[in-house]
Amino acid sequence: MIRLQGGRTLQHQDYYAMIDIPSVGSNGHTSLSRIAARRAAEQQAATPSAGAPRGDSVEVSAAAQLLAKLSDLPDVRSDLVDRVKAEIASGDYETPEKLDAAIDGLIEDAETF
Repeated sequence: MIRLQGGRTLQHQDYYAMIDIPSVGSNGHTSLSRIAARRAAEQQAATPSAGAPRGDSVEVSAAAQLLAKLSDLPDVRSDLVDRVKAEIASGDYETPEKLDAAIDGLIEDAETF
């Protein structure tokens, strides 16, 4: 005989019968909250959302677009380099017009400071 609080008693066979009752969610059984969560996830995956884009998309920033354009340019403008070398060798590169333009540019830069 086992005494409980409040003065009640249990016979030994009743006590051992209560011990054999498995608890809810034990022995590999899935809890109800897990079942509900799984069903909600399956339902959400099955219904496409209204605002979701269809398919893959990529957004490229303006800086990335500029870098892509710059990477397409040749590293050295060899045609310009060859022309300037030839003009320097022949003495035609430095003209009074080019010198005046350079001086005007320097004066404008100095005035902005």
